[in-house]
Amino acid sequence: MAMLSAMLMACVPNRSAHGGSFSTARWMMAAGTGLIALQFLLQYIFGFRQMGVTQAVCCNLVFFTPASLLCSMAVLYVQRHGLVGRRQWLTGCGICALAIIILIGVALLDGVALRNESPLLRMAEYVGAMLYLMMQSYIFKHQYTTYKQLEQAVDEYYDRSRRDLFEWMGWSMKTMAVLAFFVPVVIFMKGAPLVVFSIAYFFAIAYSTISLYSYGISENIMRVEEAENLTPSPSPKTEGSDNAANCCDTAVTEAVEHWKASGAYREHNLTLSIVARQMGVAQKQLQEWLRQSEYGKLAGLVTTLRIEEAKRVLKEHPEWSTESVANYCGFSSREYFHRTFRQMTGTTPSNYQQHQK
Repeated sequence: MAMLSAMLMACVPNRSAHGGSFSTARWMMAAGTGLIALQFLLQYIFGFRQMGVTQAVCCNLVFFTPASLLCSMAVLYVQRHGLVGRRQWLTGCGICALAIIILIGVALLDGVALRNESPLLRMAEYVGAMLYLMMQSYIFKHQYTTYKQLEQAVDEYYDRSRRDLFEWMGWSMKTMAVLAFFVPVVIFMKGAPLVVFSIAYFFAIAYSTISLYSYGISENIMRVEEAENLTPSPSPKTEGSDNAANCCDTAVTEAVEHWKASGAYREHNLTLSIVARQMGVAQKQLQEWLRQSEYGKLAGLVTTLRIEEAKRVLKEHPEWSTESVANYCGFSSREYFHRTFRQMTGTTPSNYQQHQK
């Protein structure tokens, strides 16, 4: 944990593809991993686990609750490019502060020495564990909502599925949410269950930390932000707008047909902005047209055209290799072409070619 904190702190801000939000998020994550490292150090120095379960649980919750808050909020901060609302901060910090106040307050005021078992402190720890679960559930809700918005933006912007750009966010928030449900039970146990949970918790935090670091210094964060910024939400219809919309639809339909005939769909790494520029139409108009069409999104249009072109090439050029066909038709790899072709036709490219002979 100390090494993870050091890694985040040593990251030079100007190496980040998006300095502002990532810089803040990495310090939040560094603080979270630092608190976990401090908790382990205190457990070792003072021997809370040897004293008893109650003392160890109190130490765990006092440090793990703010640490989990910081790590989870760091992921949300990167997801939203720093646009985390005051309500999310106040609610998350409020629940965290309440749990810590209850734990420390009862430990100091119940009149029982820390080395002795305290039923009142045990009750406070159950309350603290439930508050921890509540806090993580609240943050997960906002993480999940944002993640689905990212999925829609990226799916509509690129010519193929690019969830690999931010897939780590989904794994990170899900593992933290799952582990949070075990906290109220596992932390009061001894032996193997506690060891397994501790290892799982460590790897969940380590995965989130390393993934956030890698994401921040890569170009992926810029690609996701590009899709978000350039992919508008559907605009509500107003009276008198139907005629204008129909005219726009007709113009876009004509532009799409010209674009199809040009074969531009065979270019690699197309995006909504590139295709709109090639067609000579506004990006928002093209996006609205796609949403109302049978294709649904850019990937649907491009993939359909590429598969139809692949069928023609496989039939007319039996001497071409699968890799050559994939590259000619605009697919990023032979494997992606093979998988997509089978999904859309129910057979492989080689089988399709054999049946055309």
